[in-house]
Amino acid sequence: MQLKEQKNREKKNLSYLLAEQIGQRILSGEYIAGSILPGEMELTKLFNVSRTAVREAIKILIAKGMLLSRPKAGTHIMPANHWNFLDQDLLKWWITPNNINEVMAHFQRLRLIIEPQVCFYAAMNASPRQKQTMSSLIKRMYALAKRFNREKWIEADKQLHYTIYQSCGNPFLGSFVNLFQSIYQYYVEEIILSKNERLAAHKTIVGAIIDGKSQLALEESQRLLMTSE
Repeated sequence: MQLKEQKNREKKNLSYLLAEQIGQRILSGEYIAGSILPGEMELTKLFNVSRTAVREAIKILIAKGMLLSRPKAGTHIMPANHWNFLDQDLLKWWITPNNINEVMAHFQRLRLIIEPQVCFYAAMNASPRQKQTMSSLIKRMYALAKRFNREKWIEADKQLHYTIYQSCGNPFLGSFVNLFQSIYQYYVEEIILSKNERLAAHKTIVGAIIDGKSQLALEESQRLLMTSE
């Protein structure tokens, strides 16, 4: 890597870390929505960074809907309904030990709205190859349940959800799996503790998808998610 490229990457990393620090203060309420963000010079002193890093960090947060820069009026902190909670960075910054249960409850309800429909359309649109992948993953998870390996179990479960979402045939729904993958680690403990019961439910859902039984796939997905709340 050339020296110039390395310096540019270091600047980007610093700007991202600064955006994370400011973003977390906004999410925690330390910087209040509706107020004006501290000025550029104040932020450079507070975080011991350059003005360039501050400007780049602000651009990052503007793109996530958290800030709005107005000429001669400062940088305003936007209300929460403007924030892009589907952004993986914002999601990571948002989750803390103090609010993780609340965040997981919100996410589980979102899954209940979306995921049964994903299973419905997967039963209609999954290719033979995707169906084979789902079947293989279910078999793998049953084998792993006998000789439990946490890391391999998590990976197989993630791959199964990824395949189902990708097989639904809708690019918008398919993109939602990226959010699911990023948040999965936070509630994996609950999944693992009830793995055998959930695995049987997953097998039923996958069986319905493979057989092209859309309504059954939808209903079984709803049942699983409702019992997980």
